Amino acid sequence: MKFTKMHGCGNDFIVIDGPVEIDRARARALCDRRTGIGADGILVIGVPDGRRWPLVIHNADGSIADACGNGSRCVARYVLDREGGSGLELDTASGIVRAWRDPEGIGIELAAPQLGDVLRIDGRDARTVRVGNPNVMIFVDDPAREDLVALAVASTAVAGPANVGAVTPRGAGELALRVHERGVGETLACGTGSCAAVAAAIARGDVTSDTVRVRLPGGTLVVRPRGARYELAGPAEYVFTGES
Repeated sequence: MKFTKMHGCGNDFIVIDGPVEIDRARARALCDRRTGIGADGILVIGVPDGRRWPLVIHNADGSIADACGNGSRCVARYVLDREGGSGLELDTASGIVRAWRDPEGIGIELAAPQLGDVLRIDGRDARTVRVGNPNVMIFVDDPAREDLVALAVASTAVAGPANVGAVTPRGAGELALRVHERGVGETLACGTGSCAAVAAAIARGDVTSDTVRVRLPGGTLVVRPRGARYELAGPAEYVFTGES
């Protein structure tokens, strides 16, 4: 099986041309960082219908993800580099994702995050947000100083399994963020989590800009709130190719 390793701000993936079936055990083995290729997830690209490519997203624990912002951006670059053109669509479990070459690298368009409950988790303000997948954004003084695993455990006890973000607003157009992803653990970046963090910060009045830079451990993603749609942009890079 031939593959391409890619990443978006350190959020790394194994990209495979399908159709191919990958079960939970195989996904876990491939994503293992000691005995496998190592990745946060696996992205299987299906047979296109015109300029629309099916995309199946496997988490590192073998579960299927509904959405993945950085994974979608990596696949978009992979397909655009191979097939040409300036844009395409991806058919994911959470809906159609439009993608294009962007000044920041690769951009995608997602439905605007759906705000949910306002909560208190571990003594901090929090908000549930759905961006094709469930997220809980917890507002903290400094994400770098948080025990993210403990925060994820506390969040799960209150709100159930979800991507859990520790977020700090830094002005009208900037956030700092770390994310513990459901089915993966902490990742260096999270695209849908970045959109969720921006939506939660806007709801609190912390963010007012129409272009927000989200600073993550692996780099910076750009989120552009556009009413009923959100744009997510940033780098999507190749790491290596191989065969397993």
